[in-house]
Amino acid sequence: MLNTPFPFKRLSGTVSESDSLRVVVFVIADYLFALPVGAVLKVIACPPISSTVENGIGMVDLGAQTITIVDLRQKLIPQVQIQQTHQVSAVDTSGRFLLLTQTRTGELCGIPVDKPPALIDIPLSAVRPVPWSYRQVAELNFVSHMAVLSVAPNEEPLKVLLLGMNQILADKLGLPGTTPTLAPGLTSCEQRQRFLRFSLGDRGSGLLPFHSVVDTIHIASSEISPAPALPSWILGFYNWQGQMLRLVDLEHLLGYAPLFKRQSRPEKPIVLVVELQNQVVGFLVAHVLDVEWQDLQQTQSAPTDFSPNKLLNFVRGILPSDRWILDTKAIAQTLQWQTH
Repeated sequence: MLNTPFPFKRLSGTVSESDSLRVVVFVIADYLFALPVGAVLKVIACPPISSTVENGIGMVDLGAQTITIVDLRQKLIPQVQIQQTHQVSAVDTSGRFLLLTQTRTGELCGIPVDKPPALIDIPLSAVRPVPWSYRQVAELNFVSHMAVLSVAPNEEPLKVLLLGMNQILADKLGLPGTTPTLAPGLTSCEQRQRFLRFSLGDRGSGLLPFHSVVDTIHIASSEISPAPALPSWILGFYNWQGQMLRLVDLEHLLGYAPLFKRQSRPEKPIVLVVELQNQVVGFLVAHVLDVEWQDLQQTQSAPTDFSPNKLLNFVRGILPSDRWILDTKAIAQTLQWQTH
């Protein structure tokens, strides 16, 4: 196994588009995998998987639709493979996510992953073949290439296994490459944007640009170093990858009740580490719901009589089903004012 922790730090920005490959990176067991960004349609919380068979092929119900699942963890962890070979039973998917993609014929299928995926740019110069002998011994015969990425001096580089047209999903299900056929009803990329969606208030949800999210972590209140003489929505600081990350109660900033003072507060809320105009900040939210494409042509103006009214200062518009697109520039300006 590669057994290398992935810090989920975005590596893009140092290479040009012509010399790099934009991919969605995800963790399964101790391995890092990547799919071309165009092959990933959506990321959601993983529902229970039923009818698993040998090599992790199974099915899952998504509303009125049943789709095929390829659970690579069963292939990569021998204990799981032994326990679940030829069994037909539900698989524990708590805390996992489901990466949705398409076959060449347009059929929807899913890959369960252990953490929220990250969007990075991989330099083409970092791509190399996986040694044939290692592929056989490590049960990675479905991977032909990997990217070796340097993170910091004196640290072991990250090894990202690249899935694509020659990988296990292409062999079994016919996954696309970088230009998959769009599902019915999807618009062109110029009109669509990918967002991370999180819970906002009692019924709605907030949207942050997916490319700005560089990490997601769970923390307890005891892990936060308090910061006195600051607004109540600035909770303090957290040691993230060797730097002091400022933590912001995002919903409180937007006018909702403080997260840690709610009766139904989560024991360990999620911190979204977000890059905003050359600053990195941690946004505490109660729940991450999914990662999804949105058609920006459906954006409407926010109602002026909405409560909390403070939210209106930080939104670009609203999409169907109470999805609020946050104005990251307005949020960044507010944060900058608090540092001067």
